[in-house]
Amino acid sequence: MIFPFKKTWRSRLDLEYLDETSGRKVAARNERTQLQEQADHTAVGKRLKQFADYASKETLGQVHAGGFLHHRIIINPDNSQTSPLALSNAERKKRICDAWMKHLQQYKSSSTNPVIQHRLVFTMSTPFHDKLVAAGINPDIVLRCSLKTVLNRFQQKFHPRDSIGYAYGFHHDTDNLHAHIAICPRTAKGVYVGVSMSHTRESGNKNQMTYLMRSFDRENRRWDKLLADPEKLRQQLGNRFDADKISNLPKISPKQMEALRHEQSLYATRLRHAYQSIQNLEDEVLKKRQAHRTVRLLRHVPRLLGHRKPAPVRTIEKVTVAIDKYSIREMQGLLFRMKQTYREDHRIYSQHYGFPTNNQTHAHRRTQPQSQGQRQSF
Repeated sequence: MIFPFKKTWRSRLDLEYLDETSGRKVAARNERTQLQEQADHTAVGKRLKQFADYASKETLGQVHAGGFLHHRIIINPDNSQTSPLALSNAERKKRICDAWMKHLQQYKSSSTNPVIQHRLVFTMSTPFHDKLVAAGINPDIVLRCSLKTVLNRFQQKFHPRDSIGYAYGFHHDTDNLHAHIAICPRTAKGVYVGVSMSHTRESGNKNQMTYLMRSFDRENRRWDKLLADPEKLRQQLGNRFDADKISNLPKISPKQMEALRHEQSLYATRLRHAYQSIQNLEDEVLKKRQAHRTVRLLRHVPRLLGHRKPAPVRTIEKVTVAIDKYSIREMQGLLFRMKQTYREDHRIYSQHYGFPTNNQTHAHRRTQPQSQGQRQSF
């Protein structure tokens, strides 16, 4: 992973650059590539340069909050809580901006030109990206996890017993997958957050950038070791809470699906049914998650109205929620195992009947066609 640069922003808070689908980012891309057509927000994903199939609606254009800002944007005006995933992207950006500026107003700087935000870019190298794709791992999720790990280490190193706040968004519109990050210049307790690139006694700088780069290198080496041991990688991914999401699913195009329907061989039937079963299970997991979230919200309604449920009722509700949560985890584990089996079947079928390889259809950038290996059977 490469950590190219950072910039300190003093004029105003601007989170639109985090959103690769925002009007300003689309206009900038059109100007950069000398496109004259009117920007179409609904089709922006189709025009992103070398766009990847794995970049779902959960990552495309979404702006997320981390650190103490994450905990503040979930609070509603009536003191109830709403998961960030249940908020629209526009509402999430608005809440982040409001919480950010309110925090800076609470801890005003004595400077006449105070820092509003630090801008960072975390870029994933192309070789590392392609390793992840070849292993069936979603690079977006790896970058997000690495981003959070590095910033948590940054917080523990320079602001122990405190919390930093930040916002981030993923971009797929260049040759390298990268994340734009905005760091709030004040911790939760009001201490100034510096992201210096030097270390001098006179200025008191601590060269935090070097620490960030080394932390990213440490994450890179950790993933390299996992990628070198497929069995260990499969075990660790299977134990993750997001195992079903981090596993990248090779897509079957409508034309390929139509061909599978007309071909009555055992191979075609097996691959088609597996693909449809995974899609159906993904829908079930999504519905169960939404229902679980709704139940949790409804549990707080009596409390907001000033009513307190009897202790037995509260106990039953807690047990029910715990069972639902366990059921979701079981479904996620099953989904991960189905995807692993499907990936192997897809690879073998591709060698027999000419489906494009994963590197050709699902990589973030175009790669040269790979020669087909020896044919194998199911």
